[in-house]
Order: sequence, then structure tokens, then C-alpha cells
Amino acid sequence: MLTIVGAHLRVIETMTTMIHGEKIPKTKKINNYTITVDFDPVERILTGNEYIKYTNDENTSLNALYFHLYPNAFKDEKTAPFEKNEMDRAYPKGFEPGYIKIHSIQKNGDPLNYVVMGVGESILKVHLKEPLEPGEKIALKLDFSVKIPPSCGRFGYGENTINIANWYPILSVFDKKGWNLEPYFAIGDPFYSDIANYRVEILMPQEYILGHTGECIKRESIDGKIRWTLEGKNVRDFAMIASEKFKVIDDQIDKIKIYSYYFDDQFGDLALDVAKDAVGIFSQTYGEYPYKQLSVAASDFFIGGMEYPNIVFIDESLYKEESKEILEYIVAHEVAHQWWYGVVGNDQVNEAWLDEALTEYSTLLYYEKKYGVKMEEKVYKNLIVRYYNAYKDSEGSKDPSVCRKLNRFKNSQEYQVLVYYKGAMFIKNLRKELGDETFFQVMKVYFDKYKYKNASTEDFIHVCEKVANKSLRSNFRKWLRYDKE
Repeated sequence: MLTIVGAHLRVIETMTTMIHGEKIPKTKKINNYTITVDFDPVERILTGNEYIKYTNDENTSLNALYFHLYPNAFKDEKTAPFEKNEMDRAYPKGFEPGYIKIHSIQKNGDPLNYVVMGVGESILKVHLKEPLEPGEKIALKLDFSVKIPPSCGRFGYGENTINIANWYPILSVFDKKGWNLEPYFAIGDPFYSDIANYRVEILMPQEYILGHTGECIKRESIDGKIRWTLEGKNVRDFAMIASEKFKVIDDQIDKIKIYSYYFDDQFGDLALDVAKDAVGIFSQTYGEYPYKQLSVAASDFFIGGMEYPNIVFIDESLYKEESKEILEYIVAHEVAHQWWYGVVGNDQVNEAWLDEALTEYSTLLYYEKKYGVKMEEKVYKNLIVRYYNAYKDSEGSKDPSVCRKLNRFKNSQEYQVLVYYKGAMFIKNLRKELGDETFFQVMKVYFDKYKYKNASTEDFIHVCEKVANKSLRSNFRKWLRYDKE
């Protein structure tokens, strides 16, 4: 995600790639979601079910499965994932709750016990009748309904769009720490998920145009409504956005279809061109964009931009003459997230810097490759160094560490300055330290090694040191105040 600050800017197969003789670790077995929902445009409620096929790919038996219920963060003003100074913009017509209700959970028609727990009731614990042993599979059916709130954020609706993101029960990640059950923090992008395959069917009034993760494989007319059948393979999440007002244009690069969803005649084409150029630049620099489509959607979204697999939400107020430079910057940034977060994932709660710093630096790289080094330096000085120095001089930070948990940042401004700006400054310095040839080899190897996986700071350091054949840990410690736990 990229926010606006200041005046304008406020599986698959086992890979065989080798790094100095080191074999790539096996990709986790991929899980499958099949979701069928009906959208009520009057009440703004989604009702339906989810089939989840899960494989225990861990080395321990599991007595329960855990899911995130992100919509429940919107049930109460106290847990709504916005800072206090954002609430008026998040809810321009006043607060109303959003939520998700679980109606039943079954395994082969047999009901399972479950409990909704955690901060804001945002965690679902499903008790299994028998332990799920390593390598065993399980299929569950969850019946649920979702109330979409009048919120101009990731999940909610405004005057123009219905933003359907972080909306369904999604499996928590099980890693070396166990189940990750962090709440929906107000700062940053508090999400951490595994790659999965999705098939989503949504029944909507025919006047709505739908932007989405994955491909539309079927559109059927049913009693005056449209049933959209969508498939997203090897994606980390599944998001949609709907509007009765959307205009859509498209273009293509290397067999990848690029779509721009917008409202006015102005600057929908700019968003399209930026996305197309960014896909070309990042594909050549890091590794090919592995999906068949990418959408950029103007949205009722006051925070700038937000990334999801194959689709990004962009604040619709930026689609105007006085904001077109910021529009370009944010679109390029969110497209870069398709590489850093989308394909190569990470724990965005505890190590947010890893995708955000790489993405922010990739945005600079977009300007360098498209317009030349002088433009990149201009953007770097005006939009990164300038804001970083201004914050450091006026606010300062008692804790200069970049790599820390989201709830350890005092506000979004501190988070953005340290994670985005200082993080990008570090990556730029790392490129200078390694030289272009080694640096870009590092990025390609890192992308290739952790494609469709989750990486950590330690993983990134390891790749850097292996490819560069030198110790770089002191650089990470100096810039990020990072120490291995």
C-alpha cells in the first residue's frame, strides 16, 4: 500500500534453480478455495459458502485449523483498522458496522465445532474431531455471510465503488512460530498468507462491472443478474471491486492483458500506460509476471493505493490534472507489489519492510528505466529523501528500526517514513554497494527462489550474501536496526 502524505503525498513444482550449489526448498502443497456468493445490492451483503481443501504440510499433527475473519474488525469503531485522525475520511457518512458471520462448518456433511475469538473476533478456530497428521488432507465447507460497511478503505463502499477485499475466511499461515493470529492493525498492511488456488462465483446485478483477481472464465445471465465465474491460480489472496459507473479500457504487453477501470474520460489511459510500462520493466528486471492479466481500478479509497493479486485499488481523486504525477507514482508502486508481496510473499505484520522497501525502490527503478537516471534522482530527492529528512528533523523517532512489528510504530507517518523511505534508501545503497550486475542478479535469484513462497529478512540476507559472496549483515544492521531473533 502507498499512502498520500505531505502536500500531495501524505504448488506448483519443486524448483531446480541452484544458488552456488544450494538446492531450492520444496514449495508447500497448495490449498484450494471454492467460494460461491450472492450479492445483495440493497443491504450490501454477500451470502454463500466456501469449500477449502487443506493439506497439512507441516511436521506436526494439527488438532484445529485457524482462519482470519478480517471483516469483523469493522464491527466496532474501537477495532476498525483506521487511526483516529482517519475515521472521518474512512466513514464520510458516519460509522456503520461491517462484519462476517459464520453460520456452519462441516466436514463431509458432519458439523464441526468452532469458536470465533481474538481481537475484534477476527480469528476463527475450527476444532477437528481427529488430529490431521502430516501429509493428510481435509476438506471443509463454511457457510457464511458478509456485511460490507460504508467505508472508503480496502473493505467497504463509497459513492462509486464497492471494495471487496480481505472479505472471506482465509487460512492463517502456519510457520516456525506456529499459527499466525495477528489482528487487523490500523497501520500498514497487516496480512500474511500462503499461495492458493481460487475459484470464485459471485452473482451480482447486471448493471455492475466487476474488477477482480484472476481470470473471468464465464459470465452467465441468470434472472436479470450476472453470475461471474473467476479463477485465480497461485495467488496469495482474492479481491474484487464493483461499480455501476466503471469505464474499462485495456492494452497488452507480452500476452499479458492490462485493464484500467475508471470513471471520467481523463487519466484512465494514463493509469493503463503506467501499469503496462511497469509490468514490462519489472518483468525484465526481476522475472516475468506470471499471470495473464493485471487490473488498475479507480476506487473510493482515501489512502492512495492498495495491492492485491492481479488487481490494485487507486484513490479515484488522483485521476485529475493536478494529481497526475502522484497517480503515476502510486500506480507504479502498486504494480511493483505484484512481485514483492504478490509472487514473493512475506510476513507483512512483523517484517513489513521486506515487501514495502523493495516495492518503493522498484518505483524509483520504474522512473530510471522509463525516463532516465536524472528523473530517478529527481523523484528520489523530492519524494523520498525530502520527506524522510523533514520527518527526522521535525518529529524524529526514538526507535529508528525499520524492521519491527506494525504495532510498534507510533503512527502511519512514522511507519511510512521508516519502512518505505528509509527502506528504499537502504535498497538504493545496497545497489551501490554491490554494483549493478550483482545487485540485479540478487533480485532475480531472490524472485526465482521464493516465487510462490513466503520469504523472511534472513532469507533475503542469505541470497544477498550468497550471490555477492561477501558478508552484508552489518549493512542490514546499520540501516534497518535489524538483529536476528
